Amino acid sequence: MNGFALHLHDSHGSDHFDDVVQFIAADGSGSFGVLAGHARMVAVLRYGLARFVDGHGHWRYLALPGGVLNCTGGRVSLATVRYFLGDERATICRQLADEMARTDSDVHTSRTTLTEIEHALLRRLGDLSGRVRQELGR
Repeated sequence: MNGFALHLHDSHGSDHFDDVVQFIAADGSGSFGVLAGHARMVAVLRYGLARFVDGHGHWRYLALPGGVLNCTGGRVSLATVRYFLGDERATICRQLADEMARTDSDVHTSRTTLTEIEHALLRRLGDLSGRVRQELGR
C-alpha cells in the first residue's frame, strides 16, 4: 500500500512522518479517513483524538483542541495550537485535558485581572470627574 507524508505543526514545534498509510480524524460532520492519493481537501478538525498508522502497522494517537487539516499532493499537513502525540491513547487524552484546564485557568485569571483594572480605572475617572466639578463650582 502506498503511503504519504504527514506534517504536524503547533506553537511548540513540528513533527514529520513519512510512509503514513492512513490518517483518521473528525470534523463537524463526523469521522473520516485519509489514504494515499486522497483528493485535495481542507478540513477543520474538532477537539479530540486523531490517529494514524504507518507502513509497519504502528498506530500513533494525536490529541488536539481542534486544528486545520490540509491534504494535497501526497502530503497531509495539520496545524493546531497544541497537540499531544503518543502510542498510549489514554495518556495523551489526559495531557490534552490537563493543558486545556491550565489554559482555561489562565484565561479566567486574565479576565479577572482585566475586570479589576477596569474597575480601578472607572473609580479613578469618577474621582477626577468629581474634582473637576468641584473646581468649576468655585
